[in-house]
Amino acid sequence: MKDINRPGKSENGQALVETAIMSVLAVLLLAGMLSLIPLGRARTAATSAALACAEFLSQNPDPVQARQVAYNAAEATLKSEWSGTGTADYSISVAPPGGIGQPGTCQVSWKVTMNFLPLSFGWSSERFTSRSEKWKAKW
Repeated sequence: MKDINRPGKSENGQALVETAIMSVLAVLLLAGMLSLIPLGRARTAATSAALACAEFLSQNPDPVQARQVAYNAAEATLKSEWSGTGTADYSISVAPPGGIGQPGTCQVSWKVTMNFLPLSFGWSSERFTSRSEKWKAKW
């Protein structure tokens, strides 16, 4: 007959060990998911800034003034309180239209560095092309 109370054959601690292992895995998974939040926020802010830049670029017939206004619009979008992207570095590039009806481009690049994890992601970009309409040049 088997002795149930023999030392070393008890399964009383198995559930505790399994729970501990799964808890550690769950915390690591959650930390990994939370580390992706700054990437999403930086991309959203860069997309909004590039779009605002392209819209303002298409609305001004003077290329020099259009470039400055479009750059300011992109910069204001990135510095707004809603973006919450303190861990990202941005670079704004504006190429005004060459003439009436010609395309102009706005590119916003970003790079996110993590403070709590030793991760660094490379530069990514969002780019929008804008074409100024001929009727707006008659202002």
